[in-house]
Amino acid sequence: MRLMTKHTQLWSIILIAYVAMTYGVLAVGDYPKNIVDSAGREIEIELPIERIIVQNGGAARAVMSLGAADKVIGVADFITKDPERYPLLKDKQVVGTWKSFDYELIGKIATNEDSNSIVPDIIVLCYYYTGMSLSFDSFVEGFAPFENITLIALDFTNPDNITDSMRKLGTILDKEDKANEFISWRKEKTSQIESAVEGLPEPTVYIESSASRALGELTVFGPCSGFGTLVKMVGGDNIATHLNESFSKVTWEWVVSQNPDVMLIWKSADTVGWDPMSSNDVAGLDDHINEVLGRPGSSSITAIKDGNAYLCNSMILSGMESILGLAWIAKILHPEADIDPMEIWEEYMRITGFGYPDDRIFVYPEMDE
Repeated sequence: MRLMTKHTQLWSIILIAYVAMTYGVLAVGDYPKNIVDSAGREIEIELPIERIIVQNGGAARAVMSLGAADKVIGVADFITKDPERYPLLKDKQVVGTWKSFDYELIGKIATNEDSNSIVPDIIVLCYYYTGMSLSFDSFVEGFAPFENITLIALDFTNPDNITDSMRKLGTILDKEDKANEFISWRKEKTSQIESAVEGLPEPTVYIESSASRALGELTVFGPCSGFGTLVKMVGGDNIATHLNESFSKVTWEWVVSQNPDVMLIWKSADTVGWDPMSSNDVAGLDDHINEVLGRPGSSSITAIKDGNAYLCNSMILSGMESILGLAWIAKILHPEADIDPMEIWEEYMRITGFGYPDDRIFVYPEMDE
């Protein structure tokens, strides 16, 4: 799916006719379709998409919600390892990881098995967000030799870009109506949450990643990160805002000196207690929160003295589920606000068709009703 020139137009017409006969595609009048992906690249889709390779977890969830999981022919390995979150993709062919692809394997499955032909009907959906452009550049280089595959960057990480990415995915997959349904619902819920906290005091917030290795080198989420964006949307004052990065390194001594009102800690959904989501074994969560509470000088921090230090499940902090993350963060920062995160979660499951066990945990310690 390369940009067409005048010299290839005739060949493209022949290909469209061939695909129409091969796949039974009758409506090709809307093609080619053009979008600008999250990396700012102009993409032209010449033919209806019949095969999808997904490396982006957020895009994988979006593909399922749009009813296109049957078109997926390859996924990153973490997707098959999480059947609860990706139930319709759990048995798909693994073609790489979140940061690398098996190009040799992809080459084998990229050829139409019936006709041994190369038909340009395959897309690869990849991560793209601030700070990972170098990784994406390597993907562009890796897929350059494949004439029938188009690499598309969609940012489902930063909440500011989810609507745009969902709309573009709907266009690419001919699922505009379904995509717009989710976009409209998400806009409505976002407006409700923001209205519920409007005018309330703005607490200072420290946002830490569980990937941090030592107290002298803690990884924090800055204003350009997805997590940081969610906090800002509901009236949180990120103490790392002045660092002006998505991720930065700080010392615990600096955190103590800043004395935040609230502490939010990103915790991977793979953690014991959150994988599977229905697990009641929260020992791993207890260990982590107790480590934070026991750090030198922690007793002087307002967030810890007031019991406002929480672990946040990573699954609600990016992608389509970030609307739930927004609700939970708003409730943590503003307990008095009229917000019911679990009610929003129930609505989310209805509109997407996803389902989870009833005893799921999204923030820990669990907040009092």
